[in-house]
Amino acid sequence: MNRSYQIRFAQNQIVISNRWRETSASVFLVYNKRVVASDIKDLSRLDAQVENLVKIAKASQENPDYAGIAKGPFKYDRPAVDKKILDLAEGSNHVEAAVNAALKEGARECAGSFWKYDEEHFLRTSNGVSANDRRAALYLSIRALVSLDSSGHGVACASKLSQFDPEKAGHKAGKIAALAKNPVRGEAGRYDIVFDPLILGSLIDQIGNRAGAYSVLAGLSPFAKKIGKRVASETVTIFDDGSADSMGRRRFDAEGVPTKRHAIVQKGILKTYLHNTSTAKKFKTKTTGNAGLVAPGPHVLFCKPGTWARDEVFEECKDGLWLTNTWYTRYQNWVAGDFSTIPRDGIFRIKKGEVVGTWKDIRLTDNLINVWKSVEGLTKTADQVEWWGEVGTPTFAPYALARKIGITRSAE
Repeated sequence: MNRSYQIRFAQNQIVISNRWRETSASVFLVYNKRVVASDIKDLSRLDAQVENLVKIAKASQENPDYAGIAKGPFKYDRPAVDKKILDLAEGSNHVEAAVNAALKEGARECAGSFWKYDEEHFLRTSNGVSANDRRAALYLSIRALVSLDSSGHGVACASKLSQFDPEKAGHKAGKIAALAKNPVRGEAGRYDIVFDPLILGSLIDQIGNRAGAYSVLAGLSPFAKKIGKRVASETVTIFDDGSADSMGRRRFDAEGVPTKRHAIVQKGILKTYLHNTSTAKKFKTKTTGNAGLVAPGPHVLFCKPGTWARDEVFEECKDGLWLTNTWYTRYQNWVAGDFSTIPRDGIFRIKKGEVVGTWKDIRLTDNLINVWKSVEGLTKTADQVEWWGEVGTPTFAPYALARKIGITRSAE
């Protein structure tokens, strides 16, 4: 059940608000290892649509890798939802706080969206699972512009109203936009990179999704046969924890298995793939509670903070770039991990820890494992980030400094 609320704003003004109250069903059906999954929006036709799915399953090919779903029942932690978010009926003051903060920093125009998420989930399986969950969270994304070439992006994410800070997001977006004036075309080379939490969140998201066992089996991951091997520097620990307080908190996965914390990368060593029951049997291990009935994946990703202050990250960047955001991450070779991504919003030239110029028209072109092996330092604090473009999994990301990362020019 979805009871969400959205505000969209453009040119510093609210332009539309939407409210949803929707109920839908997701059906996962297996007939003699013939697997079918579908969403049903019209519940008045539920019986007829399930009958049709059975017909489709009978006519489908067997999936030899299907190994069933987890056997319940299970015990779950009590659901934790902030009542102040549930009671929130109006969000325009949060939008105004973000926009005004960005304008104070020098932005001329702002656009973005505010969301109140309120979702309730019920799960029943033929293997004895009966469970329910409710999630509520607040999210704001703001893009601030000084000109078409000078922009900044900020996000605010929280599962508690007391932790929601849209003003901070607006200040950040406005500061970056104001600093990004008059960019010039960048130069190819290998540079030390200061990764802002938004772009580092994208790279953490890549780790989490490439660690899904289905991605490994499908040849869409550089982590095949690398359990127990180094895939990042010793300073890097990344874990998935759907049970932790976050936008993506959940009591159970799609099979009803309780969520818990799993280290994906620990001090640079790949520790596990993310599994459902079927992939776990394939790899002769146990499910990690990350179903995805077809493709297991992360719930909430955490990059363990380091020991550096934010200023230290910049001070240690003697000849490099500060990248604040990115989009259009694409792989040239999934198995090797060769990829490129396009930095967006503020791209700043750094020398001896200071911003000395602003760039545009570049790509980060490197290898996923190499980038993570090149991380030298992480800040003591991390921000919760998510946005539709590149950070699809709620992620806690610090600032990071990585050495000698490949930068190419975008096409003319």
